[in-house]
Amino acid sequence: MEQGNRYILRDMERFEPITATLESRKFRSEYRVLDMEVTESNRYISQKLKIPIASRIFYFRKLRLVDGVPKSIEKTHILYDKVKGVESADLGKQSFYKTLQEMFGYVTRRSEEEILIVAAGEKEKELLGCGDGELMMIKGITYKEEPEPFEYFEIVAVSDLYEFRSVTRL
Repeated sequence: MEQGNRYILRDMERFEPITATLESRKFRSEYRVLDMEVTESNRYISQKLKIPIASRIFYFRKLRLVDGVPKSIEKTHILYDKVKGVESADLGKQSFYKTLQEMFGYVTRRSEEEILIVAAGEKEKELLGCGDGELMMIKGITYKEEPEPFEYFEIVAVSDLYEFRSVTRL
C-alpha cells in the first residue's frame, strides 16, 4: 500500500532490498539492463570498496520500473572475484540480490547510505521521463558477514519513489 503517493517507506534502521519492499506491497517491479561489464575500478570506487585501483569489478546499471513507470536508475559495483560469472545471469529477470543469493549464497546483512538531492542530468531526464526538477540520490555500501565492503551502489530516483523514516530513542 502506498504511503501518500510514495511507493517505498524506508526504515533507516533496517536493511531491506528495494525489490522485496515493492513486492511486499504488491507493486510490479521490473528492470531494464542498461549497462553491464567487467571493468577496472577507478580511484573513487576503489576507495569505497577498499580495493586496489584498477581491480577488476563487475559494473551493472539498470532502469527500475514500478507498475510500468520508470522510477530509478541503479548502479552497482562489486569486486569481480566475488561474483565471477554473474554477467551470464539474466539480470533483468529478478532482484540482483536474489540472483547473488541463488548463484553464490550471498546475503546482504547491512548497508550504510547517504541521501542527496541532485539536479537531473540529460540522461536521467531521458530515462526517467522527468523535467528539470531535482532527483533523490542514494549512495551506499552493502556488507555481507565480513567487515570489508561487498558492494558500492548509487540510485538516482524520482522523488515520489521513497519516503524515509528514522526513529530516535531517548
